[in-house]
Amino acid sequence: MKTKKRFSISKAGVLSLCIAAVVAQAQDSSDSLEEIVITGYRGSLIDSTAAKRDSNGFSDEIFSDDIGKLPSQNLAESLNRIPGVKINREVTGEGLQIAVRGLGPSFTKVVLNGNNIAIASDGSLDSGNRNREVDLGVFPTEFFSSLSVSKSANAQQLEGGTSGFVNMRTARAFDNEEQRFNFSVEGGYSEINEEISPKLAFTYSNTWDEKFGVLVGVVSSNKKSRVDGYETIGYTDGCLVAAADPLVPDNRTCVDGSLGRNHIDWNPTATQDYVDVYNGNVGDELDLVETSGVSAAMLDRGIFPYLGRGTLVEGDRDSLAGLVSFEYRPNEDMSFVFDIMNSQASRDFNRVNLMLYARRTRFNNGDAMIPVDLEVDSNEVIRQATLFNSSYFVEARDYKEDLSFESYMPSFSWQINPLLQMDIAASYTRSEFDREMPTWLYQTPKGVTQYSLSADVPAFDVSYDVNDPNIGWQWYNFTSAARFVLDKRDTETTGLHADFKLGEDADRNGFKFGFSYDEASRNMKSFGNGGEHNDAVLAAVPDGAALAQYLRPMSGADFGSSMDGNLGYNGFAQLNYDALKSSYDYAGIVAGATQSGGDAFGQTVGDISEEYLALYLEANAVAEILDRELRMNLGTRWVQTDQTMGSYDTASESTLTTNTSYDQWLPSFSAVYDLNSDIKLRASASRTMTRASPADMFPNAAWGSVGIDTANAGNPELSPYFGDNVDFGGEWYFSDMGYLGLTFFNKRITGFTRQDKVDVPFTELDELGLDTANLDPYRQEELDACGGPDICTTEVTTRINVEGSVDLAGFEAVWVQPLDMLVNGLGFNVSATNIDQSSSSPEAEVTGISDWTYNMTGFYENNSFQVRLTYFHQDEAVTGGPQGGYDGNPLPLRLPIALARSQLDLAASYRLPFSMPGDGEISLTFDAYNISNEPVGTWYGHQGVPSSIYYPGATYTFGIRGSF
Repeated sequence: MKTKKRFSISKAGVLSLCIAAVVAQAQDSSDSLEEIVITGYRGSLIDSTAAKRDSNGFSDEIFSDDIGKLPSQNLAESLNRIPGVKINREVTGEGLQIAVRGLGPSFTKVVLNGNNIAIASDGSLDSGNRNREVDLGVFPTEFFSSLSVSKSANAQQLEGGTSGFVNMRTARAFDNEEQRFNFSVEGGYSEINEEISPKLAFTYSNTWDEKFGVLVGVVSSNKKSRVDGYETIGYTDGCLVAAADPLVPDNRTCVDGSLGRNHIDWNPTATQDYVDVYNGNVGDELDLVETSGVSAAMLDRGIFPYLGRGTLVEGDRDSLAGLVSFEYRPNEDMSFVFDIMNSQASRDFNRVNLMLYARRTRFNNGDAMIPVDLEVDSNEVIRQATLFNSSYFVEARDYKEDLSFESYMPSFSWQINPLLQMDIAASYTRSEFDREMPTWLYQTPKGVTQYSLSADVPAFDVSYDVNDPNIGWQWYNFTSAARFVLDKRDTETTGLHADFKLGEDADRNGFKFGFSYDEASRNMKSFGNGGEHNDAVLAAVPDGAALAQYLRPMSGADFGSSMDGNLGYNGFAQLNYDALKSSYDYAGIVAGATQSGGDAFGQTVGDISEEYLALYLEANAVAEILDRELRMNLGTRWVQTDQTMGSYDTASESTLTTNTSYDQWLPSFSAVYDLNSDIKLRASASRTMTRASPADMFPNAAWGSVGIDTANAGNPELSPYFGDNVDFGGEWYFSDMGYLGLTFFNKRITGFTRQDKVDVPFTELDELGLDTANLDPYRQEELDACGGPDICTTEVTTRINVEGSVDLAGFEAVWVQPLDMLVNGLGFNVSATNIDQSSSSPEAEVTGISDWTYNMTGFYENNSFQVRLTYFHQDEAVTGGPQGGYDGNPLPLRLPIALARSQLDLAASYRLPFSMPGDGEISLTFDAYNISNEPVGTWYGHQGVPSSIYYPGATYTFGIRGSF
């Protein structure tokens, strides 16, 4: 077999080359007497500094230094340069969503050209997107001229952002007058999958007679990605089982005194692989305390991965996006603009896991493992073990996703007279998302596993080759061998906004008033027919011998090579999806999928329609105090919200609907005082609102697992979140680009929700919308095993508003420093944010907050060369509530903790020494992302106990960019 040669770029080499280039260029520029025009990244920093200096409240803005040339290749990465902004990343390491000042992405209001939008996408791979988050990956950076983040509210802003307000402004023809054509061709090389991902982009703009302008842009890309990772889906503890009474074959009773979840049965009788090593007879009763080397208490309390699994995610994402902007200025007082955007993306990828069969292993089913030579640490985590009678199963999922977004935004601005200006804007957006997710499960024969957790990921040394298709794989026999889910989502928004300014310079002295009316709908539907899919697969491929023909070794045999640790195997047998699908009527399974009440994550689904009517009034004034200017802004916004929630009731095959309505006043104030010509002091106060998550409000329930033990239900009565915000600080501007800034802030948030769990008699589940009359075979077996509907109960989880509040207090610091006094064109910018929280109730505590985040960029530019090196760090953060125990249970509860993360990126370009038509230019570009292969993931309670961890690798992008 031909061995692929791994292409590797030395990180130190990359940095050394760039430093050497900077030194060489700096020497050339120092010796030159030519005038240096400030453009590029330095030019965008000058624009950002000017915008911040002129702002009334606390805001930051990022500008492109040319059409389609924001500072990063990803909108989230660009916004991440702003203090107080934190990125939520996909498992690929790419920025997906942003969070402002500690609160999650759903608390940040993201608008497009000032208009309300919604995206139907599903968020990151390991946490479904079910709230009001806006995934930024659908928007190419090439289409935007500026991104602004406002952290102090004003009355004119659309409500919804308790933590921040982000406006993404698309490029328009009059941003750069006259004719202009920009293009770029890039190829991104992924170090982990050794693939090239091409990207093509162009924009054309032209203006005529200072009256009419048009801009057209197209971006097309094919992104190939691969991520090697490890997941556990939590940890669980064991159960010491007495040898079964032969008269009661289904006996399964933990010994007296057992605590905890007891999802793992420890096997008290010898199996064949055990006697092969230790002699004896199959079925001999064992003393597990003796064989394990730990106490009975540690066998009971020691935690082990619930589903410890190596995870491979690989595939392609094709995207095509277009932007058209028309602008007409019949005279100097009027402007008509029509912005149109369309974005399409399709993703075809494979997510496949190899997991140790530990979840719900049962002695009476023959699945229980024999623990030998255990080592348990002080946190009661099993670190070492030899596990006899162990087996693995593969969960193979063949995802096909389609995402679309379209927006139509006409606007009209008219300076009616010197004292009155009117701005009218309308908008319509629609987004659709479909995900087809068939799943197949197959398992290994029994064997011996040497388990060790001594690195960031554990090692599973297996006694057989899991990458061999011919070791005796069988279809999974615990639940079902095949499942099928089809999720569909769509969002739609319409809006009409009218804004008026009264006064010669109403932003400084005068009044602003207006209204907005917006409608937004989010529809989530899920379809499935897992039983039919399972039956079709078993009929077509009935046994292990037949299954083997559809398996193949994992290509490359380098799985896990990018990880910090060795999983113990470098590949595992993969399904040939296309061949397997062709063996039965897979198309019929897709076409015959029936609607269900829950999605692939077991969460409730449904529809929500909302109407927002808002009126606002804002007064601006300028006064002089001690011969210095004081600018003030005082306003209030009144908003009424009407909501209609509906969800599909599988029991009655009808839609359940509920309605709710509320209104709220949202006042705001801000002031900026010029201490002198270069120092500005600022203060602001405001009340903000974020509506509750639609996904928590659907009036139905859905099964939460493959069994009958859990279900999830919505709560249509959830109240919104409110924030009372205070900011004060200021900046010292010591040049056109350079300044020092410091801001202190405090947010008091109320309206938080928490999970509420209640045991509901099985006979009452129909009232929640669960169909208990038509259970699938596995759920029916569980119902019979627990004693029938009159005895069984189900733990139903919903969300409720909690009493209490949380204060988020902290500061943001920023320093932008040109170093022209040392080398012309050299400089840096640094920002840092610190957040501390205190809550009146533990139930109101905010998750996902990093104590510290900071961003440092060093840059150098001259007429032909520029380079930037950016380092971003965020501390670890608790990402969810306690896990691992039950109420009244003395077992310790553990918190999921996001890994601390430090990413190093580099961007460089060189302008070739010849001219393009029309004073154009052409440049070579090079970017390096995540140079040190920083992982994304979470710890389970303690560092070094992985819950999920993904290694996306480094990506190097080479390209050519031109304009004329």
